[in-house]
Amino acid sequence: MQKTLWTQDIKEKALPSLNHDINCDILIIGGGIAGLSTAFKLREENYKTILIDKGRVGYGVTSKTTGKLTYMQDDIYTKIESIYNFDTAKRYLHSQIDAIKIVTNIILENKIDCDFQNVHSYVFENGSSSIEKLRDFLIRANITFYNTKKLPISFPCNDAFYVKNTAVFHPLKYLMKLKKIILDSHVKIYENTKAIDLDIKDNRYIVKTEKGSIKATKVIVCTHYPFFVIPGLIPFKIHQNRSYVVVSKEDNNNFSAINIDKPTFSIRYHKDYMLLGGYSHDLSDKLDYKIEEDKLINFYKNLYANRILYKWQVHDNMTNDYIPLIGKLNKKHPNLLIATGFNKWGMTNGVLAGDILADIALNKYNKYEKLFNPSRGTNVNKIINLVANNFKIGKMYIGTKLFKPKLKEAFITRIDGVKCGIYIDKNNK
Repeated sequence: MQKTLWTQDIKEKALPSLNHDINCDILIIGGGIAGLSTAFKLREENYKTILIDKGRVGYGVTSKTTGKLTYMQDDIYTKIESIYNFDTAKRYLHSQIDAIKIVTNIILENKIDCDFQNVHSYVFENGSSSIEKLRDFLIRANITFYNTKKLPISFPCNDAFYVKNTAVFHPLKYLMKLKKIILDSHVKIYENTKAIDLDIKDNRYIVKTEKGSIKATKVIVCTHYPFFVIPGLIPFKIHQNRSYVVVSKEDNNNFSAINIDKPTFSIRYHKDYMLLGGYSHDLSDKLDYKIEEDKLINFYKNLYANRILYKWQVHDNMTNDYIPLIGKLNKKHPNLLIATGFNKWGMTNGVLAGDILADIALNKYNKYEKLFNPSRGTNVNKIINLVANNFKIGKMYIGTKLFKPKLKEAFITRIDGVKCGIYIDKNNK
């Protein structure tokens, strides 16, 4: 129950960790879909490239995704249009369509066996008027969709439509094949190698790990949350969201879906498994995660009879304007690149990040560099979202400082050298 569905079929041996100082031209930090996609594109270039991951490559957030390759991302386009304009939202839409084409071509050209399957993607609702706004946007964007009143399965639905040319796949099988291709080139990968500090000296970056330092001309940070990249003020640009997923045995209905109501539900199939995600919330909103997870479990049990075989939770980084942060950190650090804030759509945006970051590192033009620029401009609507999100985070931080449990109830200690927070409830658990 504690492991995700995707890790069950993977039997790869861990790669060695870095245990000495080393130099390179390009250092990639983070071995999820963004980091490996970047390394994959750089693998044949005349640069010494190194990738490090604090754990096992692919076993971070990518291993907890639902593995959708879709441009039907709830009502994200109408949200982007409300903050910026129609053209910006349309460019984001086409970036997602292009990302699906990129990963499809990689799979076909390299004969990657990752259970890739073309499916229709549904958007549905149970009382929200937002679906009409989304239809209007897609019509203006010249995207073909097909109206329906229900999903292919028994599931609460008042209105829906679907698009074609989307897909699902096994994300870890895909990444393990990318890893092999990358290792067969001249790119080095070090696992269980955690970056703990970043500094700059003589126009070169120095990344300290637990057992060695890496000097690099360019650094590409593809960690889930780039906490140590202080110059970018990343905590003020993104906030974290938690989602829940349950998996059971069900007949494969060959589609994926998401609704635009609250709570949001996400559906997809993998072979004879159904993955149902839902009840997502900002980390600053809910502290008792078991209650939220139980809501999804009970929702599933009210609809289906089969036993839940897997369940897991995942954190996603959300940006204030619904567009990821991909590219140069800022003008002062043109050789420090980041990719974060995928807003729950890490499979398309992770693939896209690899394409954008590699082009920037190679000083090549990429048509999406400006759209995803981490230092992009702001406007009133974006500021409103930023203030609202940071107010919630600040309120939680202040609350924990002012209203701490008594020391006998909660304390910090170390267990086997690892810092842990301990809380003892009223039942002495």
